Amino acid sequence: MAKMLLKFNDVIIDQIVLKQGDMNIGRRPGSEILLDNMAVSGNHASIFTIGEDSFVQDLNSTNGTFVNNKRISKHHLEHNDVITIGNHSLTYLNEKAAKSGPDFAKTVIINPHKQEEMLAEAGKVAAAAPKESAPAVDSRLGSLFILSGANNGKRIDLTSSVTNLGRAGKRAGVISRAGNGRYILLPGDNNEAPRLNGVKITASGEELKNGDVIEAADSRMQFYLK
Repeated sequence: MAKMLLKFNDVIIDQIVLKQGDMNIGRRPGSEILLDNMAVSGNHASIFTIGEDSFVQDLNSTNGTFVNNKRISKHHLEHNDVITIGNHSLTYLNEKAAKSGPDFAKTVIINPHKQEEMLAEAGKVAAAAPKESAPAVDSRLGSLFILSGANNGKRIDLTSSVTNLGRAGKRAGVISRAGNGRYILLPGDNNEAPRLNGVKITASGEELKNGDVIEAADSRMQFYLK
């Protein structure tokens, strides 16, 4: 479980367990990580955690957010990274934190093209599902959180009927929004199959579940419902 060691002027004052999802950092009362110091903006930064991965993002603060003495706008945290905000520091502790390797250095491109074709494919998948196993109505929105790649740390809400994964002009996979909180992962161009939780998907596609990890176009991302 990821933790933060909070220090003020190099004196340890608290240990914070990071919860899944967003935790805001700031001087404003009610902040989940409260830093009561004039060098800290009211809503200074946020930490987003999904699985064993955590990301810190500056929220246009006045004095900036620094990781290992470098000013950042967004950063994928690794074990022993030190976040500095004013006179406070937060040391990130998580030996299980994933490290972005060179194999995931390429861009994930999200662009809704050829929607009719993909919707037709998704319709075939939905039609094949047994009627008695139809899920209850679910209005939650699906999102992708980029774990590795040029868009590392970016969160993408899947609001379009079709979301294409891959490089420009070549889809490495397709996510179709089938309604009722259901999302289907389908192969891309030339039946290029993305991996779902480490296994290549079949030609008919797979329904995504909360927490599933997708690998496509040399990038790694996690699907979740909110």
